[in-house]
Amino acid sequence: MVQDNIQPDPEQPGRLQQTGMWTETNCQVIDLPLTKESLVLVLRCALDTEQSPYTHQEIAWWADNFHMAQFDFENPIDETVADVALDLHLQWQMYLDNTYTREELQNLDFSKVRLPAEYFSNWLEQLEA
Repeated sequence: MVQDNIQPDPEQPGRLQQTGMWTETNCQVIDLPLTKESLVLVLRCALDTEQSPYTHQEIAWWADNFHMAQFDFENPIDETVADVALDLHLQWQMYLDNTYTREELQNLDFSKVRLPAEYFSNWLEQLEA
């Protein structure tokens, strides 16, 4: 995913300038069906720091695909489940933006980034409610 930072250009009022850009490194695609059961599985895997077959980056990308699948009218997804998937993806983006500088993001191995465990616990609680 490409993230950019566009701000007003102080030298040309009414124009924007690009102040930094970073591209998330590629990752493996999680090959699971886009179901609530699979979402619960990846959330539980994220809590197992030693044995998880998935990185948090892979989980965030999978969650984004999961959320986008809710717009497939032939295969609708429960809104609450889709909202958890969207929140996971958005929290990943916000965590990156709030934790690392632009310079760090430009050279970061995203597969090593770990979201706080309580995020995953909270999402599991929402799904089990």
